[in-house]
Order: sequence, then structure tokens, then C-alpha cells
Amino acid sequence: MQLFYLLVIAVLVVYIVFLHLQIVRKNVFIDSTVKRITGIEKNWKMDELLKFLEEIKKLSYYTSFFNDKLFEEESLSFILKNVSDSKIYIHYTKDEVDAKSIITNGFRFAESFYKTAMPVSDDKLDLIIKHNSRKYFGDYLIIICISDRIIERYSSELEDSGISSSSVENILTEAQPERNENSDMVYLLPVQFIKGFINLRTGEIITNPDFNPGYSSPRFTENVRMIKES
Repeated sequence: MQLFYLLVIAVLVVYIVFLHLQIVRKNVFIDSTVKRITGIEKNWKMDELLKFLEEIKKLSYYTSFFNDKLFEEESLSFILKNVSDSKIYIHYTKDEVDAKSIITNGFRFAESFYKTAMPVSDDKLDLIIKHNSRKYFGDYLIIICISDRIIERYSSELEDSGISSSSVENILTEAQPERNENSDMVYLLPVQFIKGFINLRTGEIITNPDFNPGYSSPRFTENVRMIKES
């Protein structure tokens, strides 16, 4: 019986040491993660980012945040390919039907483009943070891409016309804006600015054959004129 008690005590001691090591490991990892996210290690290459994500996956506490395919190399490359000369935005939607409609018909938004479209850059840690705050809005990630040249051109036209009440995204539409049931103005960003979408569960990438981030329409300048005269 005495031997049994000694074995029980030995098992408990080993278990306590194991728990202590796990707590220390998590504390070290959390401290490392905080330092990385707050900017100490932002200028990572792709392989460094993927290595960091693998570290996170090893801890079961974090696995629920990484059950999608956004952080696979192919997905990241698709999102950020035009980042050097374009503004990139992401939008989440729950239904594949809606995602397909957007790459076919354009992106509809009410009042402010930035209510549902979130800007991203090649700061991949920033993308992780933004994704974890929005991913519950849906499994289909719409990628919107507008050339810097287009942004600069029509921002200048707004400024030259003395218009400060409208953002450049509000004039990048070929459809007449209309009010919805809440009396908000609804705009339609042309399909040419929709790069495609990613199924975050499967990793499937659907591209838009009409994608053209440098698309320019005479209607955009006309929209500026109409706002100025209104």
C-alpha cells in the first residue's frame, strides 16, 4: 500500500511539473506574439510568416482561429499580388451566391465604401488581426482592387472641383446611385474592380475574367460634375 501511495505521489508530481511547463510555454509564446504583432517583427518574408503561423497552430488554444485557408501561400499571393501599385480591400459574405453575384454585377455598398470593405496592405500581421475581427461575417472573401493611378486621378478631380463631401469610391460607378429603404445612398462599384473571391473553407479561388484595376469610365468624370452642380 505504501508503494501505491508513493506511485500516486510521483505521478502527481510529474503532472504538476508538466502543467507548469505548459504554462511557461504559453506565457513565453504569448509574450513573443505580442511583440510580433505590435510591430517588432512586421517586415517578414512569406516563409517567416508561415513559420509563425505553424507555431500558433501547435497550441490548441489557437486552433479555432486557423481553420480556414486564408493564410496559405496561394491565397495570400492572390490577395496581395497588385499591392505595389493598387489599393486592395476585402469584404466578407456568407453565401457563395452573393459572392458570385459580386464578381458578375459589381460591389454594392450604402453611403460609405469603408463600412463593409476593409483596406489591407502587405503587412501580413495586420491582415491576420483584421481577418480575425471580421471572418465571422462569412466564409467567402471578396477581393477588391483599384489602381493607385485611378484613385489619384479622380481624387484630384474631386479636389479641383472643391468637393469634400464625397469620397473617390462614391464616384467610381456607372450606375445611377439610388436610395434604399433606410434612405441611404447606394452605390455600385464596377465589376472591373472585383478581382475575385476565396472560399476560406476550401481554399478555392474564383477569379473575375473582367478584372481591370485601371478601369476608367467617362461616367466617373460626369459623376464629379453632377455632384459639383447639385
